[in-house]
Amino acid sequence: MTDLLRSVVTVIDVFYKYTKQDGECGTLSKDELKELLEKEFHPVLKNPDDPDTVDVIMHMLDRDHDRRLDFTEFLLMIFKLTMACNKHRFCQIGMKSWAIKRCLGSIWIQYQWKTSI
Repeated sequence: MTDLLRSVVTVIDVFYKYTKQDGECGTLSKDELKELLEKEFHPVLKNPDDPDTVDVIMHMLDRDHDRRLDFTEFLLMIFKLTMACNKHRFCQIGMKSWAIKRCLGSIWIQYQWKTSI
């Protein structure tokens, strides 16, 4: 499998890893989103322990206002992060993994979910 296809499968696997916790397999509840953010994005969240962080992110992504994130809404977060990384030339040839993480962290802090999706 190519790197890109493996990455696509990883995004899908991560989504469903967290959606299975409350019995509704196809959507993320607020608690499931909180756990996903804490475990998958903790190193790049500006205020990971702030209870408002998950509320702000849920509000920005929950397009149908059902208080749950479906896969499409989850992909908005992944897409937004990918676009921010691309805009800041995070994918430079030869960039070390530690440099990528540092760049990703600064991008996440800068964007803070304030731009529209």
